[in-house]
Amino acid sequence: MVKRVILLVFIFTIVFSSGLTKAEDLCEEPVKTESGLVKGGSDKLSNTCAWLGIPYAEPPVGELRWRAPKPAKSWSGVRNADSWGPACMQVGSSFITESKEGSKGYSEDCLYLNVWRPKTGGNQRLPVMVWIHGGGYTMGSGQYPGGRLAEFGNVIVVSINYRLNVFGFMASPGLREEDPNNSTGNYGSLDQVLALKWVHNNIANFGGDQNNVTIFGESAGGWSVCTMVATPLNKGFFHGAILESGGCETSESLERGYEKAKAIAERAGCRFDDIACLRSVPAERLVSGGAGDIIKKGFTFMNHNDGYVLTDTPLAMIRSGNFNKVPLMAGSTREEVNFLVFARPRLNNALPSQYERMMQRNLNLSKEEAERAVKAYPLSKYDNKPKKAFGYILTDMALACPTYLGLDAVSEQGLTTYYYRFDYDDMKGGKFLHAFHSSEIPFVFHSFDQKPFTNFYDEKNLGPARELSRVIQGYWTNFAKTGDPNGSGLPEWKPYTRENPFVQILDLTVRTEKSDMSDRCAVWDGYNQTRTPIFETLARKEKGKRRN
Repeated sequence: MVKRVILLVFIFTIVFSSGLTKAEDLCEEPVKTESGLVKGGSDKLSNTCAWLGIPYAEPPVGELRWRAPKPAKSWSGVRNADSWGPACMQVGSSFITESKEGSKGYSEDCLYLNVWRPKTGGNQRLPVMVWIHGGGYTMGSGQYPGGRLAEFGNVIVVSINYRLNVFGFMASPGLREEDPNNSTGNYGSLDQVLALKWVHNNIANFGGDQNNVTIFGESAGGWSVCTMVATPLNKGFFHGAILESGGCETSESLERGYEKAKAIAERAGCRFDDIACLRSVPAERLVSGGAGDIIKKGFTFMNHNDGYVLTDTPLAMIRSGNFNKVPLMAGSTREEVNFLVFARPRLNNALPSQYERMMQRNLNLSKEEAERAVKAYPLSKYDNKPKKAFGYILTDMALACPTYLGLDAVSEQGLTTYYYRFDYDDMKGGKFLHAFHSSEIPFVFHSFDQKPFTNFYDEKNLGPARELSRVIQGYWTNFAKTGDPNGSGLPEWKPYTRENPFVQILDLTVRTEKSDMSDRCAVWDGYNQTRTPIFETLARKEKGKRRN
């Protein structure tokens, strides 16, 4: 009997130790990609394996600057994938990248992605979530802590870099002429397409299900999500989409893009048609000083309707039925950019008697458009305070309505849609900032202890935030798995339709309401396509005011 017990203990010890070894070795075992083997390591923040800085494209430098990305070349041996790749060239953005441990700074050689996989995934093929970062198409990187979301939802998380600002979205007739697809001004989006193709072709080797991929992104990442939904280049590469505070109207004509490129070329010291000269300009010079000033004056870079990546705005393509038909979950924060009013004295100090006139002067509205807006935003609803009304107007114009209109359009095409509004503001500075733009991000990634979110949360106010984070992570990962955010232990979330426009309010108490966005958003439908986009408009108004 004693011998039998000893034998069983011995066998158990061997099996248990073997299991531990396999768990430890899981992260160290080289993984095959189309370009070669990569070796990752254990994530420091979660019980996941992480592969960081995997190249998915050739460096877009030299003659490859302003060309469609090419798949990464093959390498021999095993490539270490244990540190972030460089962020793409940009005006300094410590908000997102410089604070990250192991960051390699900025480089034009930046087309890298990152993968997190739960250590407990076993042999099953896991759903995949691909994160597209924000930053107004001018800054940011894929350096987000994806491990906790992967661990919580038992999914694989991928984050990507893509070319930004002048490198990602400059349009030129010369560049269009040399491109085999007659495309220009969409290089950042072409990077995203290639990254999704990489996921489709390689993620199975990391334990992912290439037939169950969900894209998600915030701000410019949300614009990107809608672009990826619209472009025909992505057919079959993803199966669901989550759009956070972005929108589906962020593209422009080639003619408007050419005008911006002329100014860039002039400040770079090149003729507009001299592509060789522009390619010879050091990357640092293009994002600092002269050309960099253009970047700082508002989010001026966006996609272009070039007939290849996009034939029209993403919203117009969706409304026409010309898009990738996948389930969509979308929403925005309650006060996306309300705080901008405080930086614009004319709006902040406006009297009730000046309400309509200030709309015309500062928002480029005609008298008829202003009258319509006044009806949609009656001062009585905003304590008779124009500055309060203007805050919600700017939020709707810039982000909330472009997001809502995209969701509504997808719903009208007969696809399942879920609509949310993030209201949580129980944080440091919440009484002033409220539920501001990007404030939902730490709830999605459960990253309250990461910069810059440590500025808003500490142990004194983290309890309710953590609880809501688990609800949000549940919704996001359930949607990635099945196209439906609902699941055990979560408040019911009803789908959105125009007849029943349910919106899920994400706050201390999660609840369902009927959305009141339809009439307000009808005022701004097409606004950014008929005049200068709102961020540029506000920047120009402030510049003119200072000159006066």
